[in-house]
Amino acid sequence: MYTCQHCDIVLNYASAVLYTLAKQAKTLGAYKLTRQVLDKMQSLRVPPRFQEYVDLSSLMVRAKPYHDGEDLLPMCYRCSTYNPLMTSAANCCTNCRQPFVHSFVSFEILPLVEFQLEPGISDEDAMRLIEAPAPVATEDAGWSQSAGDNFEALRLDEQTSDPFTARLLSLQSEDEEEFVPVIVNRPTLQVMDPGSVLVCQQPPPLGYQFYRNLLPDLQITLCPSCNKIFHVDDFEMQVLQKGHCPFCRSESNTFKDMSED
Repeated sequence: MYTCQHCDIVLNYASAVLYTLAKQAKTLGAYKLTRQVLDKMQSLRVPPRFQEYVDLSSLMVRAKPYHDGEDLLPMCYRCSTYNPLMTSAANCCTNCRQPFVHSFVSFEILPLVEFQLEPGISDEDAMRLIEAPAPVATEDAGWSQSAGDNFEALRLDEQTSDPFTARLLSLQSEDEEEFVPVIVNRPTLQVMDPGSVLVCQQPPPLGYQFYRNLLPDLQITLCPSCNKIFHVDDFEMQVLQKGHCPFCRSESNTFKDMSED
């Protein structure tokens, strides 16, 4: 059983975490988050050393606008929704429920969307389809023209040449309260650019995890040992400084060559 002393220790830790979060949020201009955290602290038994700060900050923050800066809000790259800093949902988008993928150095949200394979496609088949040369696509002008005796009409076809993007757009139009994964078929895998696909090859009995990079100009890599994902610049900096993966600390020959260069 927990004693009163154990409860006090837990409350002190919780108050310290909330106190730090409130101070950082106030410094960054996230006044909505600051107010939410301070209201939460008011419901706890705050240690005396924090009480004065909580009381004064609770009054001062009410003079600030009740919103957070847009540059501070985490954005979902699947549906382009800005998510609140404090939410009851798990580590996922509040709109489409897509789980966020973080870089395990800076913990920034990466522009990755996980997709699943259509039934009947194995992981090995998917790898072969992605790495195979893309089929030659027929050019489509994207518009059609028609004319009559008294009129001329020009019709623009609002279509995208990327089946994966088209699938994302179709999912956004669906009003679903539960998470709906992106499922791709063989033709979609064939036209994918291998440079924009990230594959975490989990050991058996786990299967592969496939991610699509929606911002190909932003280079992303993963550790072959722990399959954690990183910004390339952050990962290379950590490897050059420490000579191993910043998460699992594995020292592969690739890391050694990188640090020697």
